[in-house]
Amino acid sequence: MEFETLEDIAKELTKIPGKVRGEIFLDHAEYIKQKEGRGGLKKLEEKLSDLGHPISFKKIGALEWKSEGLSSLIVVVSKEIFFWDKDDVFEMGRSAPRFSLGLKLLVQGVVSPIRLFEESHIYWKNLFDFGFLEPVEFNEEEKFAIIRIKGYKTHPLLCTYHAGYLKGLAEFVLKSKNISVTERRCVYKGDSFDEYKLEWR
Repeated sequence: MEFETLEDIAKELTKIPGKVRGEIFLDHAEYIKQKEGRGGLKKLEEKLSDLGHPISFKKIGALEWKSEGLSSLIVVVSKEIFFWDKDDVFEMGRSAPRFSLGLKLLVQGVVSPIRLFEESHIYWKNLFDFGFLEPVEFNEEEKFAIIRIKGYKTHPLLCTYHAGYLKGLAEFVLKSKNISVTERRCVYKGDSFDEYKLEWR
């Protein structure tokens, strides 16, 4: 789906019915503060207000349900107003697990990486009221995992964000920095789901 202006993007994204936890909004805000400073966060709030979607990050609760379209719009608008490239969006996704209280609690309760992998769909359901994360394969011997995201389609830029998120998640769980992620299937290329392969050493 291609849009010409941020106004067009905002109009389309905010029609999306799905909801996400406020935690995801707070993860976005934390990354922007670290990368662009508090002034950057204010600039983002002002731009969202100009687009007809005013938001105050400091008033968002981690457990409240918010619009996923608006969450995606934050990523798209940030790329535009801060002149980011896709690597910056990838890093935004990669940083998110470090800020996640829900993930920290999940990791405390589960010991092995393979168990966390198998239960990753539960983590998804705690954050999204739509879509599904499918843990396809975890090969400890050959050091790779395959994950699919189904029922999620907002904006192509979110594929980059999710690739970064999955890498950050793997780094958090596997305690390794030598991790690569490859998007092998994509809903914007005619596939019915997104598929990512994570490899580590």
